Amino acid sequence: MSRRAAIYARVSTDMQRDNFSIPSQIAECLKYARKKNYALVGNQYIDPETGKDVSPDYPEAIPAYVDDYTSRELSRPSLDATLYYLETYGFDVLIVHALDRLARDPYIRQTLEREFSKRGARVEFVLGAYEETPEGEVRKDLDATFAKWENAKRVERCMRGKRAKAESGRWVAGIVPLGYQSDPDAKGGLAIIPEQAEIVQSIFHMYTEENRSIRDIVRILNEGEFRPYRAGQEWAKSSIRRILTNTAYIGHYYFNKHKRMGTRLENRDREDWIRIECDPIIDFATFEKVKKRMKHNKAYMRKHPSRTYLLSGMVFCSKCDKPYLSQTQKPSKKHRRPNEAQSYRHRKIAGHCMNKQISARVLEPVVWEKVLGILLNPLALREGYEQSLQQQRENQSRKISQIETLDRALVKAKVKRQNLNNAYLDPDIGLSKTEYLDQKLQIDEEIKAIENDLEVLRNEIAEIPEPASVEALENFASEIVDELFAEQEITLEKKRKLFEMMHLKVLLHPDGNVGIDGWFNVPEPAGGLLDATSEHYARLPRRPRGRA
Repeated sequence: MSRRAAIYARVSTDMQRDNFSIPSQIAECLKYARKKNYALVGNQYIDPETGKDVSPDYPEAIPAYVDDYTSRELSRPSLDATLYYLETYGFDVLIVHALDRLARDPYIRQTLEREFSKRGARVEFVLGAYEETPEGEVRKDLDATFAKWENAKRVERCMRGKRAKAESGRWVAGIVPLGYQSDPDAKGGLAIIPEQAEIVQSIFHMYTEENRSIRDIVRILNEGEFRPYRAGQEWAKSSIRRILTNTAYIGHYYFNKHKRMGTRLENRDREDWIRIECDPIIDFATFEKVKKRMKHNKAYMRKHPSRTYLLSGMVFCSKCDKPYLSQTQKPSKKHRRPNEAQSYRHRKIAGHCMNKQISARVLEPVVWEKVLGILLNPLALREGYEQSLQQQRENQSRKISQIETLDRALVKAKVKRQNLNNAYLDPDIGLSKTEYLDQKLQIDEEIKAIENDLEVLRNEIAEIPEPASVEALENFASEIVDELFAEQEITLEKKRKLFEMMHLKVLLHPDGNVGIDGWFNVPEPAGGLLDATSEHYARLPRRPRGRA
């Protein structure tokens, strides 16, 4: 009676799926199945010529399960599908070309074989001719051990070659970032592709200057004429995020940055990173703006309130410069409050300089009127921006120079710490533990101080506006003014977006006055919160107190 059999093949990465390994494995497994007179079964199919996945009605389709996954993992997509098919429909034999295609590690190989055996199937290998005897099991373990050792040596040789290539300042094998092509003669082994570089610049511009979300950028690119890195596919959020965080676009990238810990990638010690210089596509300040916005978004999402506040994170005390907290008071019959009441609160218990609270229905209209006073005078908006632009540019240049100096100092300090470690480990130097710890503490404090200064400077440089920022703001402001003249209600979302584009900062003074600050130096009309609030209170319905 003919036995039912399934075929399993594997390569380590999706890039290897494009070579001839899978077709050759499948061809040998097919010969083995015909020789044994096995009937092939399965619900996944491939083209035996290309090794690619195909549908069941494809003329030359062969039932086979193929993974482009590391053998170090017990759980693999197609291997899991094979086990599920075995449980659901059943078969007698799993055909694998060679022992290392199932697993190089003896423990993983034994575990997988037991999983198939528990479900009623035996694993047979085309190469090896292992017998179902104790001697056959020992041969499997020996072959698996040698396969694991050979693979470790291969990885070590490959890594040594890549490291030497990286240290010579050349691109090491991998996916070349969008905007570049591999060129051994170019700086860093990467040459800029002008057409793709424009796409990269457009992505950074939309994120930093137009304040668009990554989701919005993906939509715009998919609707436009820009094609993704791999033709035929759509842009994805993960691709945009990788572009926005890739240091190659500011002129350098790193080799030997990560190490694999099980299924996770972790950063190696920074001293082990190999820095390779290349030609930049964007400037340093733009990259820092991306980092600052991502950091802000991460913190905001972590503390994202369940309610929306117009001025959340924008109201500050003029005395201690700490933010007011947004809060909502629930309806209360006791306090004659029929609806929820939003407010902004300063609290000593939260580390603020005083206890003070202001209603959102009081503050928000005052701020909105002040902003409208700026929007209705677009010439002053532009003039105020241009007056400060030159000074901001000088500050930017000075801060970039300071960052470069601190970066060099940080590298020197870390080299000094490494040299100290080497000296402590060298018995000929005779450095005592007390001396080592004292010197290491001083160096660690120096490194921490430099890193703190760098973080401050990078945050400051990310605040500097670009010419495109005011253009995007003017266009959006013009749209809002048109809606106002058409007597349309401006939504809270649009107001919030406008405030964010202006980098609005609301300053509350202890005497009750309110001021606004931001990117633009525009004179404000006289008058403060106390003057303005009386008018707003007059518009609100008064609730009678006591008896009529």
